[in-house]
Amino acid sequence: MTAAPSPAADAVAAFALRLVRAPSPSGHEGDVARIVRCEMARLGFDVKVDDWGNVTGTIDAGPGPCVLLDAHMDTVGVSDPAAWTHDPRGARVGGRLYGRGAADMKGPLAAAVYGVSALRGALQRGRVIVCASVAEELVEGPALAHVAEQVRPTHVIICEPTSLRLARGQRGRAEIRIDVTGRATHSSRPDLGINAAEAMVDVARALRVIAPPRHPALGDGILVLTDVKSEPYPALSVVPDRCAATYDRRTLPGETEDDVLGPVRHAMTRALAGSGAAGRAVIATDDFTTYAGQRVTAPNFAAAWFFDDAADIVQAACAGIAQAGLRPELTQYAFCTNGSATAGRLGIPTIGFGPGREDAAHRTDEYVEVAELASAARAYAAIAARLLGGPGPR
Repeated sequence: MTAAPSPAADAVAAFALRLVRAPSPSGHEGDVARIVRCEMARLGFDVKVDDWGNVTGTIDAGPGPCVLLDAHMDTVGVSDPAAWTHDPRGARVGGRLYGRGAADMKGPLAAAVYGVSALRGALQRGRVIVCASVAEELVEGPALAHVAEQVRPTHVIICEPTSLRLARGQRGRAEIRIDVTGRATHSSRPDLGINAAEAMVDVARALRVIAPPRHPALGDGILVLTDVKSEPYPALSVVPDRCAATYDRRTLPGETEDDVLGPVRHAMTRALAGSGAAGRAVIATDDFTTYAGQRVTAPNFAAAWFFDDAADIVQAACAGIAQAGLRPELTQYAFCTNGSATAGRLGIPTIGFGPGREDAAHRTDEYVEVAELASAARAYAAIAARLLGGPGPR
């Protein structure tokens, strides 16, 4: 393997700023996809766009392992631009790049594209693929699973921000929908009906005392109420006969849908006993259309995953990070990522590594350090090369 040049910080930052300046809420990633596609082609990637609109760029050195790096193109919105100190549509101020998506995750995407491009002509075998995926902010996993099933990677790098630390895993996420059905009546005669809203209060109280499971590194599999709505609404002099609640359950490695729903259903049944109300708890279903016009329906269940310190992928990634001039430091994600598909569902060895602060995501004045973009680009090249069995660029 021959030496490959390190991407210049200014070039990576300029590309990242172009991405940030192209708004891309989930379902509207088309402009960013076009920018990524053109830049990948200019840098020498073999570029493809699949039926969902995911953009992939490949550096191919023949038979061998395949390393897939993923960075999603969509972002959450900006509710109050006036609250930002710097333009949420993108601004480079000193050594920082500000804007929605700077850390989550257009900065990491730019670093991955430029980092992997440095491997062109330097690999002895195998493939490295950068995926710019869609709709991660809607549901974690399905888009990357769609890509992984096409390209069959042997290893995956999730490029979500980690402050240049190596993430070995994450809790997953399940969205649980609870529906309680009662019987409507005039509110002056509540004795003639069954109040679904009051029954839901009993269910919520019962769910609050469920003891969460625990993972020694990832923490608790917490259950959090995120919304409640009764019907009819507004209920003018009417006892509501329907009430729906949504819960966010953080899953742990090895947990299935039945593992998550079992304690919820048991507690709900006990809470409703004798009330006359009926209850139902299920995993919610996501239904959306990508910018490319592909309709996607998928259960909102993202599996957790974790690799211990001795895992081959962790050891190889640490070697690559050190070769890039950084100190390997192990961590895990606090939030859910597309790794739920590759590691949690498909069983593909997966790690996370990215520039930017994890706690900058979705916040006012989101930013990423320009120096971290350049460091991440070097590290992505070195990690990918190590996973392909080579020493990496120098």
